[in-house]
Amino acid sequence: MQPSDRSSHGSNDDHFHRPQPVDAVDAQREKFQSREIATVLSHYDLGVITNIREYRRGSRRSPKLKLETERGEYLLKRKNSGHTVARAQAGHALQGRASAAGVPVAELVPLRSGGTLLALGDRLYEVYEWVQGGRYERDPAQAFEAGVALARLHRAFALLDGEHEHAAAELPRGGFSDTDAVRRSLFLADASASVRVDTEGRAAIGGFVASLDTHLARVEKKLGEKGLAGQHPAVCHGDYHPGNTMWSGVRLVAVIDFDSARHESVAAEVANAMLQFSLKHRVGENPDAWQIGLDTDRLRSFCAGYCSEPAVVPRGELAPLLPWLMMSAVIAEAAAPIARDGDFAGIPAVPFLRATSRLVDWISDRTRAISTVFAT
Repeated sequence: MQPSDRSSHGSNDDHFHRPQPVDAVDAQREKFQSREIATVLSHYDLGVITNIREYRRGSRRSPKLKLETERGEYLLKRKNSGHTVARAQAGHALQGRASAAGVPVAELVPLRSGGTLLALGDRLYEVYEWVQGGRYERDPAQAFEAGVALARLHRAFALLDGEHEHAAAELPRGGFSDTDAVRRSLFLADASASVRVDTEGRAAIGGFVASLDTHLARVEKKLGEKGLAGQHPAVCHGDYHPGNTMWSGVRLVAVIDFDSARHESVAAEVANAMLQFSLKHRVGENPDAWQIGLDTDRLRSFCAGYCSEPAVVPRGELAPLLPWLMMSAVIAEAAAPIARDGDFAGIPAVPFLRATSRLVDWISDRTRAISTVFAT
């Protein structure tokens, strides 16, 4: 869910995901049908609807509408087809648990019949109270608050019991800490992108893939040495990045989009969040012009915020794993879309893989320093 016109998943310049060109997104975006809207809204008690408009944010496979009513403003969302009822209900349960733990979230609106998830045939719907907020502006104070919120989420999810624990059992498992899966995705990206370019392009892609695979081999070795296998999977948000946070100045007003919640290593989620909230500012659609690396002030601030809360996993166990998991995260997030589409959200594979390789090199040269930032 995206509760503000000023924020959108995939449009934040500090998030590793890059947006597609607007025309391409709109052409592929799923839509609500008029009869569908009327049927769905009949299950809610929102008062008289005064205005409905399409809200073109987030996944193009999950259409959204902003609803203006006599009782307030809401967001209607149809979940993408990959969600089961059990998984969607688990996400709702986690949002409730997060809210109870003091993490601001967008509140779900109940159905007339009770519950918060509407299933009509094979389609799933949810309605949220509208949250007015701005996007992450790369302020170290915001990075600190983002770290605090993630730590509270992890604490809340670690204490799941009863109905919440049963719901969480429905969540998927795994992620980019599985280097074998990342490697498979990387080689699929090679095959998918290579058919779109000339001989010179194929050579370039092959070179970047070989370099990233070399990094993955080192990542796999280091994660084994530093104890990843001893980190038991835990319930995680699954997509904690700036585009899934809403802000009023430096105050966090909502963590959103629990659709990717899963069982994964806490270290993996912390590593990816450190990466996303501290990436240097990127401008434009030319990866060769992007700044490479992490902003030290924001990196330190995020770590300080996370470590200011009671630990779910001892800091000393997490710190040695983080830079290596960052590298795996960067490779995974580049490889998966290219494997699927042959490019990265409309950006050609060659420059994007070049930028990816540069960022992984940057992190690889600073693994000890990154670990130290979290450990101290």
